Amino acid sequence: MNKLRFSDGIGESDKTLFYKNDFSVTCADPGCIYVSEKDDPVNGGWFYMYSTGHCSPKSGDYAFAAFPCYRSRDFGAWEMIGAAEGHALKVKASDWAEKFFWAPEVIRDRKSGKYYMYFSAGAKKGDATTEYTSETDDMWACLYLGIAVSDTPFGPFVMAEGVNLDGDVISGKNPPFNFQKKLGLSHYWSAIDVSPFIAPDGTLYVYFAKHVDKFHKCICVYGMKMKDFITPDYSTVTKLTHPSVLKGAGKAGDVGYFEEGAEKIDEGNVNEGPFMTYHDGKYYLTYSPFGYGSRRYSIMQAVSDFPLGPFTKIRYEEDNPVIGINAVNDYMAGTGHHNFAYTDREMWAVYHAHRDPVEPCDKDGRFKGRVLAVDRVGFVRNEKLGFDILRGFGPTASLQPLAEVNGNCINLARTAKVASSAQGDTQKYLNDGFIAVHPFSAGEEAVFKGNAEITFTFDKPREIHAVMVYNSLNYECAFSKVDSVTLSADVNVYTLCDVPADPADVNREKKFMRAGGSAKATFKPVMADKITIEVSSKYDDSEDTIRIPEIVILGK
Repeated sequence: MNKLRFSDGIGESDKTLFYKNDFSVTCADPGCIYVSEKDDPVNGGWFYMYSTGHCSPKSGDYAFAAFPCYRSRDFGAWEMIGAAEGHALKVKASDWAEKFFWAPEVIRDRKSGKYYMYFSAGAKKGDATTEYTSETDDMWACLYLGIAVSDTPFGPFVMAEGVNLDGDVISGKNPPFNFQKKLGLSHYWSAIDVSPFIAPDGTLYVYFAKHVDKFHKCICVYGMKMKDFITPDYSTVTKLTHPSVLKGAGKAGDVGYFEEGAEKIDEGNVNEGPFMTYHDGKYYLTYSPFGYGSRRYSIMQAVSDFPLGPFTKIRYEEDNPVIGINAVNDYMAGTGHHNFAYTDREMWAVYHAHRDPVEPCDKDGRFKGRVLAVDRVGFVRNEKLGFDILRGFGPTASLQPLAEVNGNCINLARTAKVASSAQGDTQKYLNDGFIAVHPFSAGEEAVFKGNAEITFTFDKPREIHAVMVYNSLNYECAFSKVDSVTLSADVNVYTLCDVPADPADVNREKKFMRAGGSAKATFKPVMADKITIEVSSKYDDSEDTIRIPEIVILGK
């Protein structure tokens, strides 16, 4: 038997295998798209991320450079890549937008290969030729949705131009969306947080939030069809959610109509940052409640059979939030305004979090800012509801495996055969791809009495680089170390002893666990077709139960 030397990832980690939400990238309202090399041989193989913000250029033929643009292969590191002083959008002096550059999202047109950016911004003071409301005693009267286009995912994007399918001239002079004019409203109607979505039948939709103004006292989510990438179908604009209302139904073309159900939930007066996902016949509208300054700002979900509803929100105790704080969270908060980025193997939530997860504002009430975060997300079956629901692997502030699409390793545990001493049918949680974060998922952990013994076997030897054993959400059932990991193939046997759980993942004084923590061992790769894990050491010996929510085996 060969004793393997290993790194436990405490203090310093292997950046070829792991990433961490380390608060290093300042970011608000991120949009993110994965571009494959198949779709774009020149610029593919990267995640591209866009963020709220703008700056004046150091040079160039434009007035503003908006939306910081970054890219990453696997979330291990980000580089600023935007073609306009690190930003993605060029705003000309003649363009309508001049402030409040918020919440960009990018989508690719497979037919033309062009990239379309949807965003919101504040319009400058107009003149006799402008078609929008530009200045009143209400500072929020000028918020409009915009569209820009580029040949590359990092820009430079410029305002879309042309004649749309309705015969309207689209240019930089006027916003391409004008709800007041097109719906014959008696007053301005400001909108933010636009998010594009292509349905399975190829129809393009946009989802957005109606901002507060002197006529509207809360922020709600709306949706509408697009006839193409620059032509809104105003006859379909529909109110989809109202804050603190469990379910309701809007009426196409009538922005004021919303028939509310009787049941209320606690969301404050905000539903914003919408994003749409389709899965197995259902449409999942995700959004954020309370407002970005709240620690409870999070990713929530509502579900419908149709892209424009009616939508029913999932109750907190059933499976919301998708990603958000639990009662004891002290490591990450304000985890909202997101989108999902998709690869062939994985689905990722890209969102922002508070720079200070405990005290988001300083003593003078100034907000300390927001930072970029990413975590895996997927679908699990909710038997009570009778369909799948979204479930987040987070929020996390601990080491996590890199995205597999461009990484060195994949999680081999998912396809291994598992045998263990787990009680009842709880063994199934050891490699289901999720951890427990909230009370509604706290029971989804493998349960062991006394020692935990777990064996993974493969149909042929695999090259193993690391083993991660995730810890319980329950302090009384959490382990303090993994006693041993044994890897074997034929006559070759390797063993790792006393792999510690990261002390940053537990608060021993207050006796609670930080979700996403693990004991991990990274080592020189070995070939193995069998891996045995033994755990018996605990923080709390008041009971003999050990719970393990997930095991990851990184290899090839």
